[in-house]
Amino acid sequence: MERIRVLQVIGGGEIGGAEQHLLTLMRLLDRKRFDPCLLCLCQGPFAPLARQHGIPTREILMRHKLDLGTVGPIRRLIREERIDIVHTHGTRANLVARPAAWREGKPVVTTFHSVLRYDYRTGAEALLARLLTRLTNGCTNRFIAVSGAIREEALQDGVPPGKIQVIPNGLDLARFAWTRPAGEVRVALGLDPARQVVAVIGRLHPVKGHRYFLEAAARVAGIRPGVQFLVVGDGPLRDELRELVHLLGLDDKVVMTGYYPRIEDIYPVIDVMCLPSLMEGMGLVVLEALYFGVPVVATRVGGIPEIIADGREGILIPPRDAEALATAVLRILNNPELAREMGNRAREKVKQFTVEKMARQVEELYLEILDGR
Repeated sequence: MERIRVLQVIGGGEIGGAEQHLLTLMRLLDRKRFDPCLLCLCQGPFAPLARQHGIPTREILMRHKLDLGTVGPIRRLIREERIDIVHTHGTRANLVARPAAWREGKPVVTTFHSVLRYDYRTGAEALLARLLTRLTNGCTNRFIAVSGAIREEALQDGVPPGKIQVIPNGLDLARFAWTRPAGEVRVALGLDPARQVVAVIGRLHPVKGHRYFLEAAARVAGIRPGVQFLVVGDGPLRDELRELVHLLGLDDKVVMTGYYPRIEDIYPVIDVMCLPSLMEGMGLVVLEALYFGVPVVATRVGGIPEIIADGREGILIPPRDAEALATAVLRILNNPELAREMGNRAREKVKQFTVEKMARQVEELYLEILDGR
């Protein structure tokens, strides 16, 4: 039987949660039935990473966010590669790949990974992204939301209820088959092995709320001077956050790692993981922390409450509240028994979110569309 050719389209200018999700999906699709390939629209680290994993990858680079001149080349790619279905991820992909597939008579699936109004630095940029997404929603056969909260946002943006379903992100346990010894990682990062570590993991973008983490770190350090803090990730706020570290007097307490390719090595060395996001579609780092039994302090936004029950696997706090974040972190650091209980419950909770389950649900959706159901 001829395999179904699926073209996955994404910006690819960075490696965030959407890119990690997509790489996992492409790796786990049943190769007896599906033949995945990737198209990146921006120059960046994702295309080389996908090639390293054996994913056939093409690049058609957009000169700017509104470069409709890429629609024609994408149409040719769909024809040349005999694509059966196009799956888009993100505003750029929605803008150019949806109409390209529609004009070629190919069905389109779109995954919503986040809430657009939080993905941009200005309200004008966010409004434009939402308008552009709505403009091409009519070219899309089915929509996937990574959480119930994202589904509700999509419905408010005019997506028909019958066309959207929730398929939560899953955790790729194969990535964690081997991790470096925790002591070795601590030495490499310049951490004192005898001191507790509190970390935030994610791209350095305003939506991730790093400033609240650093403000909370200053509060925690004033009460527990021995605590160390890790900021893992890279992004446009790198220099701004370094300056804030200095202004808060945290130069000797905060380690900023930059982009860290083996993120699984980080979790065994930390005592509390923080996610101070203003919005989070699902929170892949939360699932990762739960797998390693690390207590989580996270904001009560987006899909986070669908993963963490307040007081059980972690603590939920309001967004933009450094004081609440610091209080929750101290509560865990000061109570080893509470931390152990949360860690044990976390390991049980994460079993509900598997990448195999996610991939099978996406495959079923592809088949439903192609069968005309």
